[in-house]
Amino acid sequence: MSGVEANKEVVRRYFQRVASGDPDVLDGFAEDVCWWVPQGSSLGGTYEGKAAVAELMQGGVGAYASDVPMVIDVGLLVAEGDWVCAQVELSAGTPDGRAYRNQYHFAFRIRDGVIAEVKEYVDTHYVHEMLGL
Repeated sequence: MSGVEANKEVVRRYFQRVASGDPDVLDGFAEDVCWWVPQGSSLGGTYEGKAAVAELMQGGVGAYASDVPMVIDVGLLVAEGDWVCAQVELSAGTPDGRAYRNQYHFAFRIRDGVIAEVKEYVDTHYVHEMLGL
C-alpha cells in the first residue's frame, strides 16, 4: 500500500472508531496532536496534545443522544503527501430527540501512521442550533 493509501486508511479507521464508540480512539493520534475547530463554535480554538483533544472529543461527541447510533458517511477522501481531506456527513440524534445531520470537511495530517493534525470545518450555526455548542 502506498503512503497516500496508508494515510487514507488511517483516516477511515479513525471514523470507524468514532462511529463505533471505541474508547481507544486516541490510540490513533500522535502525542503532540493539534486539532483546530472554527471560532464560530463554542468549542472553537486550537487543542494541543492528546489530553486536550480528548476533552474536545468528549465535549463534541457527548452532545449527541446516547440512544441514537451515530452514523458517519465518509463520502470522499483526497490525499496528497501527508495530508488527507475528508468530506463527511454525520448523522445522530440530539438530546431533545431531533435528528442531526451535518456536513463536515476535515483535513488530517498523518505522521508515522497516526493523526498529527486536524483542521475541522463545519456549519457552526447549525451545530449551535441543534446541539447548543
